[in-house]
Amino acid sequence: MLLLLLLLAGHISLAQQPATVTLVGKVTDEKTGKPLPFANVFINNSSIGTNADENGNYKLPNLQIGNLELAVSFLGYETIKQTLRFEQPGTKTVLFKLKEGMELQGVTVYARKDKKREKHLKVITRELLGNNQFSKLCKIINPEVLRISLDDNGHLSAQTTNALIIENQALGYRIHQDLDDFDYFAGKVYYGGSTRFELLVPKDEAQKMRWRENQKVAYRGSLKHLIASMVSDSLREEGFQVYQVIPDSLRRFNTVRSAPGYNTIKNHLNNRIEQVRGMRLVRPGELSTERLIVSKTTLEVFNMQKRGRSPYSDMPFSYTQISMPQGYMVVTPQGWVVMPMGFEIAGDLGNDRFANLLPADWKRED
Repeated sequence: MLLLLLLLAGHISLAQQPATVTLVGKVTDEKTGKPLPFANVFINNSSIGTNADENGNYKLPNLQIGNLELAVSFLGYETIKQTLRFEQPGTKTVLFKLKEGMELQGVTVYARKDKKREKHLKVITRELLGNNQFSKLCKIINPEVLRISLDDNGHLSAQTTNALIIENQALGYRIHQDLDDFDYFAGKVYYGGSTRFELLVPKDEAQKMRWRENQKVAYRGSLKHLIASMVSDSLREEGFQVYQVIPDSLRRFNTVRSAPGYNTIKNHLNNRIEQVRGMRLVRPGELSTERLIVSKTTLEVFNMQKRGRSPYSDMPFSYTQISMPQGYMVVTPQGWVVMPMGFEIAGDLGNDRFANLLPADWKRED
């Protein structure tokens, strides 16, 4: 009987092990075929990564099946990103060939002490780090890698010649950011590139605990928190209210009122918008590790735990609009957006910056 119980326990433990993928491969020079030793190979926007060995070979174990965006960087070469999809567990081979970096065209490079550069650098630093309780504990370590330009139309642009290093002493991360593009104009900023999170080593247990508590603060009310709440159908319990814009064909225009105080959420309910639960928006994905957030119309999101501006006089809470041009995006149950499908975000959640940004693979204790 004891032998039978042990065998059953073995079968149960095997059944509970998640199906994972191990990536192996090699990083080489595109022209010469020579290996690029110690190249960085990482999952974009995460802390999951490794370095190739002296022969350019790399190995990334224990990855979930599904979609992932793999990025590869090496000093003096162009960083590349590739979206991969794995539907079966096992070992997969992916080879990477990198191009040598090209000189950026049409960019004015200022001397390090140039006053114009210092002025522009302050703007870039502010827009990348943000303006919140953690910003003062963040620092750009190597601003000299930024190539900055200001065009005749007033657009402030920047790109990096090597990864920009941002040290976040509030959350415990060193962030390596390749800026493919940065554009600041009329108070709005757009930037893109590949992001690698590296865990800092705490000096003592107290700092480790402080970082963890700050990470929880950064998570509360974040996009990651919102999506995880949608998937678990716990929006209200987690402090969110989500409204979906009603398509024109389904609106009851004859109920529109023009009385004073019309621009309240109560007067828009059941005519222009309707409140929705997470289960209304979430669909199963093709794999057990995936979920689809589906909406053909704009979502209006309120964080009921945070005061802020909104279009409605009776809802003075932080407000965000989310639209999905393709009608959906692919996420994980933990709130990791693995296929954004061009989704657009504006408002409070669109103001998140590196000072309060968590890696996509960050997990809650529960």
